[in-house]
Amino acid sequence: MSRLDLVIAGERVLVDGALAPAEIGVRDGRVAAIERTGSGLRAERRIDAGAQAVVPGFIDLHVHFDNPGESIAEDFAVGTANAALGGHTLVADHPFSTPLTTTGERYRDKIGLAAAGARIDFALWGALTGPTLAEIPAQAAAGAAGFKAFLPENDMDFPAAREDDLRRGLRLAARSGGTVLVHAEDREALVGLDRTSRAAGRSRGYAELTAARGPRIEVDAVREVLRLAEVTGGAVHFVHLSVPDAVDLVGEAAARGVRATCEVAAHHLLLEAAELPELGWRALCAPPLRDRAHVEGLWERLRSGRISAVVSDHCPYAPGEKAAADRDAFAGPFGIQGVREYAPLFLSEALARGWGLEEAVACLTERPAGLFRLGPAKGRIEIGSDADLVILDTGADARISAADQIGEWRWTPYEGRRSTVRVVSTLLRGEPVVRDGVLLGPPGAGRFVPMRGWSE
Repeated sequence: MSRLDLVIAGERVLVDGALAPAEIGVRDGRVAAIERTGSGLRAERRIDAGAQAVVPGFIDLHVHFDNPGESIAEDFAVGTANAALGGHTLVADHPFSTPLTTTGERYRDKIGLAAAGARIDFALWGALTGPTLAEIPAQAAAGAAGFKAFLPENDMDFPAAREDDLRRGLRLAARSGGTVLVHAEDREALVGLDRTSRAAGRSRGYAELTAARGPRIEVDAVREVLRLAEVTGGAVHFVHLSVPDAVDLVGEAAARGVRATCEVAAHHLLLEAAELPELGWRALCAPPLRDRAHVEGLWERLRSGRISAVVSDHCPYAPGEKAAADRDAFAGPFGIQGVREYAPLFLSEALARGWGLEEAVACLTERPAGLFRLGPAKGRIEIGSDADLVILDTGADARISAADQIGEWRWTPYEGRRSTVRVVSTLLRGEPVVRDGVLLGPPGAGRFVPMRGWSE
C-alpha cells in the first residue's frame, strides 16, 4: 500500500454500523484503508484512541450564524469554532443573515464570506419568500438544495410565506431538484392569539406563551403544508418539529408517496416546558418547549426512524436582547444557542435511555447525510469517505459551562448539566480541528459543500 498520512487506531471504531477494533488509514484527507487492529498500517502520524470511540464527524443541518451580519459577535469563525468543539465537521446555515440570503447573488456572496471564516465544512440553505420566489433557480444553481420558508411572523424581518407562496415555491424548488424547508406554526392563529392577549391585558409570561403556541398551532400548519406538497408534487422537510402528532402526519404522508421528512431540535428532547420558569430567556424558542409526554413521544419517534435527524437550531442572541423576554415572553427573541453542547448531551441522554452508541450517533451522522445526499463523502467511515472523525470519551463526567464557549455571547440553557459523553478530538479530512479539547483549526479550513435535495 502506498504512503498513508495518518493512522487512527481504536478498540471501538464505528464502521458498517458496529463498534469494533480497527485501524483507519488516511491519505490526502480521505479514508484509504480500514483494517483490523494490529494489521501493521504505517503512516507519518498515528493516533491511538484506545477505548475511546471513533465515529464519523457530526453533521448539524440547522444553525444560524450571523454572517453576513451587523456584528462579529457570532460569525462563521466563532460559530464553527463552537461546532468543532461539539464534534461537528459540517454545519448547514440558514438564510437569516443581514441582508437576508434570498437571492442567487447574495447566496454566492455568502459562500465567500463563510469560507473565509469556517473552521469546518459548511453548506448553505436558500430562501423561499414571496418577494423573491423567482430567485429560487438562481440559488439552486449556486448550490442550494433547500429553501427555507417561515410560516409565522418573526423577529428577523424574513417575509412570512403565504399559501400561494408555498404552492409556487414548492413547484419551483421541485423543478430545481430541491426541497422546501418549513418552520411550521400557523401564522393566522398566532397573530390572533397575540392580538387577543394584548387586548385583554393578560399576563404574557412563559406559561402563557407555551399555551398560546400550543401543539395545535404546529399540527395544523404541518397538515396544510403536506396538503400543498401532495398537490404540487414538491418535496418538504419540516424543521424542528416538537409535537409527536405532527411527526405522525409527516410519516403518514410519506407512506402515501408525499416527499416529506422532518428533524427534531435537541432542546425539544433535552428540556421540558416545566423548566421554563427557572431557565427563563435562555430556553425561549419557537416552537416552545413541550411537556414531558411530548418529549417522550419525540424520543420514541426518533428511535423508530420517523424523525430523520437531530439538530441544534443554534440561534445566538446577545443576553441583553434575550432578557427582554422575561418581561414579555411573546416578544422574543426566540432561539437557543447550543451547537457546542447539544451533541454530547443528546448522546449522553440516549445512552442513559438504553440506546446503543451506534444508533444514537447515526442521528448526528449517517441519517442527516442521507437526507440531503451528502454521502458517501460525509456521514460514514468507509473507503473513499472524507476522514471527518470524532473521538469520544463515553465514560466521562463532564459539566456543561457557558464559560467554555468561544465568542462574546456565552450562555446556555444547559448550564451545570452533566454529560457522560465528551468530545476529545475532531478531525476534518484527517487534520485536527480539536485535539484533547483544545481548538486548533484555523478560520478558512472549512469548505463549501453543496447538498442535494430530492431529484425529479
